[in-house]
Amino acid sequence: MKAIEVLEKAISLLEHKDLDGFMGLLTEDCVIMKDDGEVLARGTAQLHNFYTPIFGGQADLKIELGDQFSTGSVIAVREINHDMNVDGVMKEVDTVWVYKVINNKIAYMHVFSPDQESSDALDSVSN
Repeated sequence: MKAIEVLEKAISLLEHKDLDGFMGLLTEDCVIMKDDGEVLARGTAQLHNFYTPIFGGQADLKIELGDQFSTGSVIAVREINHDMNVDGVMKEVDTVWVYKVINNKIAYMHVFSPDQESSDALDSVSN
């Protein structure tokens, strides 16, 4: 699969609340980072703990993929998160993600937010 196909499958699994299927698309040492390089989770156990509240608390979340650029195993994509439940308020959160896909699995995720409110939204939904 191309990197974008792996990403599209991951988003579909997230929207269908299939945490186990989603986790199966991540490498065992996958890492997710925020804007400034802060590591949010690394490895299967931490990623499972990070994504559990997202899968459980985002009933209406839909993710739209916008502009994207890829080269080899790396893809940068704009993600528009529609109906993200942020502290009980439904919001649209616009971010840019960089992914590295190795052997059809996501090995690296780095989110960049346009403002502090969008950055805080990610913290809110994963806690």
